[in-house]
Amino acid sequence: MKLTASAVLDRELFWARGKSVRYLVARLEARRDDDPREAERLPLNLALVIDASGSMADGKLEAAKEAALGLTERLTQEDRLTVVSFASDVVVHLDAMPVTAENAIRIRKEISRLQTRGMTHLSGGWFSGVECAARVAEENPKMAPRVILLSDGHANEGIVDPEELREHAGELRMRGVLTSCLGIGDGYDEQLLRGIAENGGGRLHDAELTSEISSVLLGELDDIFGTVIEDARISLLAPKGVKVEVLGRGNSEVDSDQMVVHLGPIQNQIERVAVFKLTCPKAEKGDVLEFQVTGSGRAVEDGTLLKARSATVSLVAAGGSANTAQQRDMSTVALVARIWSAHVVSEAARMNRDGAYQDAERFIRRELGYFYRYVDGLPQGHEMAAELELLAGRVGHQLSSRMHKEMVLQSSLAMESRRDRRGDSKAAWSARMRRGD
Repeated sequence: MKLTASAVLDRELFWARGKSVRYLVARLEARRDDDPREAERLPLNLALVIDASGSMADGKLEAAKEAALGLTERLTQEDRLTVVSFASDVVVHLDAMPVTAENAIRIRKEISRLQTRGMTHLSGGWFSGVECAARVAEENPKMAPRVILLSDGHANEGIVDPEELREHAGELRMRGVLTSCLGIGDGYDEQLLRGIAENGGGRLHDAELTSEISSVLLGELDDIFGTVIEDARISLLAPKGVKVEVLGRGNSEVDSDQMVVHLGPIQNQIERVAVFKLTCPKAEKGDVLEFQVTGSGRAVEDGTLLKARSATVSLVAAGGSANTAQQRDMSTVALVARIWSAHVVSEAARMNRDGAYQDAERFIRRELGYFYRYVDGLPQGHEMAAELELLAGRVGHQLSSRMHKEMVLQSSLAMESRRDRRGDSKAAWSARMRRGD
């Protein structure tokens, strides 16, 4: 297993008079010689936590049950399966049961008997699933707990504050428990599930239609099987006086003067990216600002903490004419523009959902003022700016719940270089907006 960190700046010079904005792209890639999908995989310790509240009627719960049954067919006798349903109450249907041929009838029976009832005690169901899987990990540390939370609604019993749930997800991640989330339909809270998945070291998925639940759930299982690094993170050490911001990722923090970005799981030969916005201070011509990027993560196969060799890049202070005349790395500009655009879309979705319509429009207009200049000369820049212009013209009024979800999901996919597990035919949020969805 090799974990590699790299870094590149969109420009090499900054204006000595200060306030130049530069972008640093940090990459983290894991690579192993064999394909983890073909190699003998480690036993899986999986907890399915399924919303069974009243809103899961009309075929949603039935589709989730069919998806769960399909998932069990992909497991082996070495794997352990927990199934928990939650409504106003919490029911543990399967407690870390080995998926053996002898247990197959019991597993199918317990999944099939899930019924809708009551409200949405999401936290209670989630914590129960975690507890079952965590007991297995205590006995066998190589069987790290993996939780998949399926819900179509808002948490309205137990812990309901999204920030508190997000904090719990981070604490569980630090203990080795990773949580992915699958939102079903148009009624779930995409911001809540995104917070749990991002801070919980997992992935956010969406099933707009009940017919998509199975493909998305099995897609998450494929993602788990293909993962070689978990709890990956990139750290940036910047010189004093440089203002550092992270584009598009809420799961970042300052630790010992370093900006740390939690990237979650990494699959074999798939790079994960963090984009840092750097606002430079005043300096003398020729002064150098040095930035150091490091990366780390836990190897899935044995839990070993891997650290990538640090990468260093530099900015040099220059006068106005030299600064203005410098060339840009257009491949880096294209990547920054993609992440920047996804960041704007995601933030605008949150503001619109919360009713801050004018704030959302002002935010996009302000960003567009800088974005237009940044993508000048980029072949796809005009199309990207046109999408944000479209959004700016609509975000001043309430958007549909489905539009919020598409904006958040597709932004997450863009930032994390992931596939949409619903299929390649799903329309982009901008296409839906143009046709009036």
